[in-house]
Amino acid sequence: MENLHEGHRKRLKEKFLRNGLDGFEEHEILELVLFFGIQRVNTNGIAHQMISKYNNLAGVFNAPFEELKSFKGITDNAATLLKLIPQLLRAYSVELNDISIMDNMQNVADYFISEYIGVVEEEVKVCCLDNKLKIISCSTISKGTVSSAPVNVRKIVEAAFRSNSSVVMIAHNHPGGEAIPSAADISITRQLIRTLSKIDISLIDHIIICGSQAISMKNLGYFNILD
Repeated sequence: MENLHEGHRKRLKEKFLRNGLDGFEEHEILELVLFFGIQRVNTNGIAHQMISKYNNLAGVFNAPFEELKSFKGITDNAATLLKLIPQLLRAYSVELNDISIMDNMQNVADYFISEYIGVVEEEVKVCCLDNKLKIISCSTISKGTVSSAPVNVRKIVEAAFRSNSSVVMIAHNHPGGEAIPSAADISITRQLIRTLSKIDISLIDHIIICGSQAISMKNLGYFNILD
């Protein structure tokens, strides 16, 4: 039986090396990944079980570490490997896009969509820019649940001061919803515009990310407020 499994592994690896993942079913992709985390075990059945539970590959990769380990045959190494995949994809995407200037919506969308790959909880990020809209720094300033994350004004100010920046852009994701501003999003954005302007920091946009979608709250008119 072990020789049969080894033969199957070899054929699947050769198929990948010939054609990439074209023609692979989702369970076959997961099976191939698991080859490198589980030795000398038939991973086909495990892959089918995981896809059945989580519906697709993204669901598997986004599942909690301890939950992944609950599957018979999934070792610490295998679970770690599965959690590593979206993080690698994020780093790869950010470096591949190599966006440094946020002077148009396409660059902004591409940058933040890459930053939020594999992020399953709501996170708020602040990007500090120079006067030519080149990125000086970008950091996560708060994390929440799948539906909310607090926006900490003090941390935005601290990030701007550390970067010697007077121009900032914030972003947050809606991992469990739509790329549509909530009433709270609108309220906090308007509050931030007023508060930051008092200390000569300009908030130039608030971006909402949901999967491969990105919207600009400035473009939607939510920055048009009266003092």
